[in-house]
Order: sequence, then C-alpha cells, then structure tokens
Amino acid sequence: MYDRRRFSGVRHSNPSHPLAASGGRHQFRRWGLLPLAILALSLAGDVGAAESPNAWRERFLALERSLQAREPVDYSELAAYPLYGYLRYRDLSNRLAEFPAAEVRDFLKTQADSPLADHLRTAWLRQLAAARRWSDYLLDVAPSPDLASDCWRRQALLETGRGEAALRDFEALWLRGVALPAACDPLIARWQSQGQPSPALLWRRFGLAMANRNLRLARFLREAMPAADRNPADLWLSVAADPQQILDAARFPEHEPRIAPIIADALNRWGQRDPLAAAAALDLLKARYPALASQWGEVERSLALRIASDYHPTALARLSALAEAVSDAAVREWRVRVCLRAKDWAAALRWLELLPVAERDSPRWRYWRGRTLELLGRADEARQAYQAVAGQRDFYGFLAADRLGQPYAIANLPLPAPASELEALLAQSPALKRARELYLLGRAPEAEAEWRRSVQTLDRPALQRAAVLASRWGWHAQAIGALARAEAWDDLDIRFPLAYRDSVVDSARASGLDAAWVYAIIRQESAFRPDARSPVGALGLMQLMPDTARDIARQSADASDGNPEALLEAETNIRLGARYLRHVAGRLQDNPLLATAAYNAGPSKVTQWLPERDPIAADLWAETIPYQETRGYVQRVLEYAVIYGRRLGASPELPLASRMKPVLPAPSPTVAKPGSDAG
Repeated sequence: MYDRRRFSGVRHSNPSHPLAASGGRHQFRRWGLLPLAILALSLAGDVGAAESPNAWRERFLALERSLQAREPVDYSELAAYPLYGYLRYRDLSNRLAEFPAAEVRDFLKTQADSPLADHLRTAWLRQLAAARRWSDYLLDVAPSPDLASDCWRRQALLETGRGEAALRDFEALWLRGVALPAACDPLIARWQSQGQPSPALLWRRFGLAMANRNLRLARFLREAMPAADRNPADLWLSVAADPQQILDAARFPEHEPRIAPIIADALNRWGQRDPLAAAAALDLLKARYPALASQWGEVERSLALRIASDYHPTALARLSALAEAVSDAAVREWRVRVCLRAKDWAAALRWLELLPVAERDSPRWRYWRGRTLELLGRADEARQAYQAVAGQRDFYGFLAADRLGQPYAIANLPLPAPASELEALLAQSPALKRARELYLLGRAPEAEAEWRRSVQTLDRPALQRAAVLASRWGWHAQAIGALARAEAWDDLDIRFPLAYRDSVVDSARASGLDAAWVYAIIRQESAFRPDARSPVGALGLMQLMPDTARDIARQSADASDGNPEALLEAETNIRLGARYLRHVAGRLQDNPLLATAAYNAGPSKVTQWLPERDPIAADLWAETIPYQETRGYVQRVLEYAVIYGRRLGASPELPLASRMKPVLPAPSPTVAKPGSDAG
C-alpha cells in the first residue's frame, strides 16, 4: 500500500495461460444501464434467438473445458458466437505439433484484431523453431519489440542462408546494459566470427551495464576486453562498491580519457545514499578536473534535485548554479518550491516570473503567484491571479475559488449516446463484442486485452461511444480510460461513477468519514476495479495490503479477518479501507490532507514530513511534499473529493479548505524526568 511505484493490476485465476477459465459455475455480470434492446439485438444477430444469452455462454464454457481436457468436440454450433475464436485457439493450440499450417495462417488472418493472434503466433513460431522449420518460420513471423523474438527471426535468416540480413543492425541490438536472451547466442557467435565486437563497443556496453547496475554483465564483458581496457574497467567496478574512492587523485589521472563517466557513475551511486556528501565531492572534483566539469552537468542536476527534495538550506544555491543546458522544468519548479517552503515569498515570486510562459500559465503556478502576491500584501494583484484560475475544475481552481469565496466551477456535460450509435459501434467491432462477453464471464485480463485492441483504432467520437458502453456495463476503469484517450473531460457521470454507493456511504458513515473522500480514494487507487492487484500485493478497490487489512479486521472484530480473497469483494474492501483511512487520520492530527498522503506514502513517512516548529498552511504543505508521486496523489484525491461531493449532492457542499487543515508540528518526544516511571 505504501510502495510509491504501485499501480493497479488485475486478478487472474491462472496467469500461466491467457485463456484460463474460472472454476465452478459462472455468475455472469449484470448489464447495468445498457438498454436491453441493444443486448438482445447484438447477441441475437451473433448466434440466433433460440436460446438465452446465458445459455450460449454456458455452452461456450462447457466446450472450452472439453477442449482444455483435449476431448474431441464439435464446436461449430457456436461459429457465430463472439468467442468462437477462443474455441478455435484452444483447438489449434492442442494440435500445433501436427503443424496445421493452413489452419494456423487462416486463424492469424481472421483473428488479427484479437490478442489471440499474438498468443497463437508465439506458440506456433516456437513450435516451428523447435522443429527447425525455418522457411515456414519466416513466412509467419511478424515484427516484434521482444528481443528473443527478434533473435529467433534473425536465426531463421541465418539458417536459410541470409547471413547478411540476419546481422543487419545487430550492433544496436547487442549494445544494451542487460543480458541478451539465449535465442541470441547463435547470432552472437556468427557476429564474433566476423571480428566483433570491437574494443570500443565492448567498453560502451560495459558502461551501459554499469549504468544499469548490472555488475554481473559488466564483469562478463570485462573478461572479453583487451588488457589495456581492463584496468579502467577494474577501477569502475571498484568505485561502484565504494564511491568515495573517487577522491583519491592518484587513482584518477587527469590524462585518462575514461575517468569522467566512472566518476559520474560513482557520484550517482553516492548521491543515492548521501547527496550532500556527493555534491561536496563534486565541487572538489570540478576544481581538480576543470576540463571534465562540463561532462558532469546531469550528475550535478540530479544531486541538486535530491538536496532540494530534502529542503536543505543549500538547495536554492545548488539549483541556481546549474547550467542552463540542464535546467529543465523540474529544476525550475524546485527553485520555486524551496522558496515557498522557506516562506521567502519575494524570491518565490521572482522565480515564478522567470518560468517560461507555458509553465507560468499553468493552474499550479498561477495559483501560487496569487498566494505569493497575497502574502506580500498585494491583494488586488492576488485577486486577479486567483480569478484567472478559479474557473478551473481542478485542485488549484478549487483552492483559488476558496480564496475568493466563490462557488466551484464543476460543469457536468454528459455525452450524447443515442441507442442507434451504440448499437452500430458494437455491430462494427467484433473486438468490442469479445471484450463484452469476456467481461460478462468474469475473465478480466482477457476482456481488458480485447478492449485495448478494440479502442486502439477508434476515432474520438467512437471512443466516446465506447466509454458510454463500458460505463453502462459497469466496466468503469475502461470507461474512464476511453474518455481520457478521447480527451473528453466533462462527462462527470462516467469519469466519476457512483458505483457501490450503498457500501461507500454506509462504510464512510460507520467510520465517521466523508463519503466523497472515500470515493476519491477508490477512484485514484483502482479506478473501480474490484479485483485490482498491485505488483506489491495491494488488493481491491481501495488497494489494501493484506497485513494491513488483517490488523484492521482484528481491531474491529470484522468477520472477514482481512482474508486476501475477501479483499477482492467490493463490500469487504470498502468497509476495511474506510476503517483504515479513519485509523490513519486518527494518527495524523485528524487531518484529511495528512491521511491522504499517508495512504500513498505510509504514515511513518508523512510523520517525517511534519514541520519541526511552526504550523504550515495546508496548501503550502501539499505543494512541498518531497515525493512527486505523493504530491500528485494528494492533489488528485482532494480534487476528486470535491467533485464527488457535488456528485453525491452534499448539502451544504464541503469546501476544499475544510479538508485542508493547517499542518501542525510533530509532537516532541516525552523526556522522562529523574525519578519518574517513564521509559
């Protein structure tokens, strides 16, 4: 739950195969608000109206199970059913060893718009390669960014007498900081027989491996180097383990041309642990090697940004001293941010005025221009700045409206969705039909893969109609994503659905929370995927870690006991998630701003970010959160909470300011008095 790299994934009953079916009897999803006429017409046109749609689905599942068991079955009765291709895929997969080339090629052609074509092509090519049927392989191979696939294609060229084509641009494939797959070994052997790689290429790849922290590959490459290159390679490997060695001038003679990247890499490694010490070392090295200083601009930028995120007193000086070539948007923003955190309003305003126009006119910096002007006593100018952003439907627009005492601009413009247009879109898109059927069968990974394919080629109007369809199916994550692709931001019914309303409202009330806030967390964490799984193990709508959920369940004597599978049930996840949010808020000054930050970064990290002495205004604290991800997370959740308040019809409407209390200093640790029982 606290991993800053987290993003939502999805549950799969058997991730080893793309077509794994759920066990037991399927409970098909309900259609939500999609007009029944569209459903009946679309499925009746597919397989006829003699049976109910659920009967067709049950028949499909039964046939699929038979094929998975390698039982001979006639599935032609479902030739018009949208998922007929999945039965063909299973059948062909069972018979690949028979090399049914004509059938496979027909499938690859007719199912080209489905992920199934990619899956079958991969398995087919693997079968052809194992049988060394290289001519057939080249007939069916397709361009792929996958390294192993590219090397198999090249090997096929090699084996059919086209060695020059096989090695064309191979240098670019080889020159990377990761190990190549075993499929590339025959190509490497042929390439080496032609005198490659050169010492210069070996050194370049060694540098890429070091930059990629792949010491195993770097050591392997070092063994292939000529003797003259092994000393600098050994030096690089040595300072990677102990970066402070770069201060030993005797080991780094100025005439050695390769010391610049070695020192740069060491400074980056050192800076991850102690950016202040690394920056001081860089100052010394720039003076010692003035001719090399220009090559360390990116390192200097990285160290300056690390120091800035700690709000060290030297941060502004470091940022200001950076060369223009490395002073990008991040550097410019941090110059403003460190001045804001230091409450140096005049300096913040100066840096704001120096931003490029496109950055200066963003809602963020327009708002902060107003705040700095207000704090400098220039009230009329501040009001003008606030007025320029108060009409925005975002975090800064809401903040500006609060400063002016104005109502929020939250326009909701539902997309027009005539039934005829929705029906036409379904009729024209077999991939959408497949996505819909898979979604109804509860096969989220396959459904989402089909959905992604189906929307890739849609224009903006079609994307908008697809979003309406997904929303009415209750497939909210896909609806939200389609609207974003279409850049259609004003249909708030779709972008901010009120799914699971009873559970959200009841759980929020039971935990003493604002339901709009709970909704905002769900919207940001999972976009309403009840079966969402993150790479670190967070589960469900509110992305709870199982251990956290178990603790909360135990404290509240919850019947679910925080069972991981139960966390994939919407009601349980929302109930425990709301209790956890309440728990975190109680630890952090009952301040929704701090609790929201803790939901992303963890309570311990937020405690470290509390001021030492004086309170900090909520907007200032939110703007100066050190982690970019958490800063964006907090601002989005609080923005979404305002919108959800409007969607829920809250009366009176809670202003954003009510969710952003001043941030108080961390309590001082209690010091035990002599003779007391404390400690």
